[in-house]
Amino acid sequence: MSERSENRRNRRTRGSAATTGDVRDLLGMNTRTAHLVAGFFMIALAAQVAVAVNAGSSPLPSLVVLLVVALAGLGLLALPDDPLPVWYAVAVTVGGPLAAYASFVGTPLPLTRPEQTWQFGAFTAIATYMCVRGRAGAAWLLMCLVVLAAMVWTLIDGDGAAQGLSIGAINFGPLFMATLFAFTIRPAAASIYELRRRAVERNAAQEAALAAVAEHDKQMRALNQQVRPMLERIAAPTPLTDDERRQCLALEAQLRDALRAPVLARYERTAVAAARARDRGVTVVMVDSHGLDDIAPTTRESVLERLADALDTVTGGSIVIRVLPPGRELVATAVIDPAADATGPDSALRATRLEFAAS
Repeated sequence: MSERSENRRNRRTRGSAATTGDVRDLLGMNTRTAHLVAGFFMIALAAQVAVAVNAGSSPLPSLVVLLVVALAGLGLLALPDDPLPVWYAVAVTVGGPLAAYASFVGTPLPLTRPEQTWQFGAFTAIATYMCVRGRAGAAWLLMCLVVLAAMVWTLIDGDGAAQGLSIGAINFGPLFMATLFAFTIRPAAASIYELRRRAVERNAAQEAALAAVAEHDKQMRALNQQVRPMLERIAAPTPLTDDERRQCLALEAQLRDALRAPVLARYERTAVAAARARDRGVTVVMVDSHGLDDIAPTTRESVLERLADALDTVTGGSIVIRVLPPGRELVATAVIDPAADATGPDSALRATRLEFAAS
């Protein structure tokens, strides 16, 4: 498998592992359309508030309730955690009924317009989506406290607690439906995202397999172009000439580099520099432990250029180039031994070790 296709597969696998998904994704709650619907809902509530204030309700408590509902709705759309965070559930469950009670107290009885109890519709919408977002218990507690606030309000004003209960009890119907929906859709959402994760992994594996086959075919075509003419020449009855023997040795070195050091063999500058060094009689050994695979392309090219320069400086002896494994401070080393196989004055020369960092 090629280096590029392997890296692409690893990135997709990490991405798919990081994607857990929640009910927001399934219902489109994190889309622009959902935000537009929420905006229209708030506009409708603002219109109801205007009508209620015109009918005698206190404006300041109504605006506070409107702000609480807006912040709660924003949290439903924006918070990524699933289920919703505990602090969100506590804040809405405590702040919502308090704000609703302050608004109820500022509303005169008997009621003259249905818009004067707009708070029930607002908090019912928040509670239903809290059920969908995994906080059914907090949603029911929220609605019970809002209805309780209405009962206290009507009791204090002399109409009796039953009046407040009759006004708010109808809102438990949508909440009950939302609860059933949540208990149905949430397990389904988990199954859907698990299936999607498996599909992503399967597609990534198939793509990697296709890339490996394509890379294998490409290497086989290149190998056929390089090796086949020489094999046909070797199979001929005529003995090889000295030049042909040198070509065989050079071809053997290129194939060995392609297997043991693919990143060095594929980079034209290092491949050509290694061939020139071998022509000068230098013993060149290159090994790739994949330390250059996952670094930035510009950094990789810089290291390969410096390795090519090192190859060009060697005039005799040997040079061993090794690309180190990933995760180390150094990415490559080059050991130059001018005295390799030397028996004369050059045998006193010492080997030199060059180190190459990614930065």
